[in-house]
Amino acid sequence: MIANLLRTETAENHKTLESLMFVDEIMNNSLSIDQYKKLLTINYIIHQKLENTLANMLDAAIAEQLEMKSRLKLAALEEDLKYWNIDSLTLPGLDFELFVPDKNTAEVLGALYVLEGATLGGNVIKRHILANPNFKDHEGGLNYYGVYGDELSTKWKIFVSVINQSVAEADYERCINSANLTFNNLINLSKQLN
Repeated sequence: MIANLLRTETAENHKTLESLMFVDEIMNNSLSIDQYKKLLTINYIIHQKLENTLANMLDAAIAEQLEMKSRLKLAALEEDLKYWNIDSLTLPGLDFELFVPDKNTAEVLGALYVLEGATLGGNVIKRHILANPNFKDHEGGLNYYGVYGDELSTKWKIFVSVINQSVAEADYERCINSANLTFNNLINLSKQLN
């Protein structure tokens, strides 16, 4: 099944990205507000550039199965930017060429796998951030990391089911390649903003 393959075939990029996205600081409750703002900025820029494009590329039946409209996270990220007084108009442009998949189901779902997977860890991240003294009384600025709330597990299971049904074995390589190149978008942006 493609979902299991994606996990193993993107593991190296996933690990690289975690090292750039302050995972240790999040987990040991030492994340600073400046580091958090950088995380928000990275996620906002990538979602702003990819989210609607990917949603619009999806086959209508697959978009419906995924309830794609309920998976859009840009509004939550915009709320967080506003809360932390980050002006989206002053954010830097990319100094690398953004990967955007072709309009192909396997490629689009590979890219979405990365964005959905980031959400999967959101509840754990939010719990740790709330336990961090730097974020006392700042739950209003954590919309992105709790975007699915209690529906997180259900939404992930639906996504895995849809991707496993929708990506033909002949397209596994395209799907994996797209996921890795989407990870590279995040890695390159993280390095640019460091």
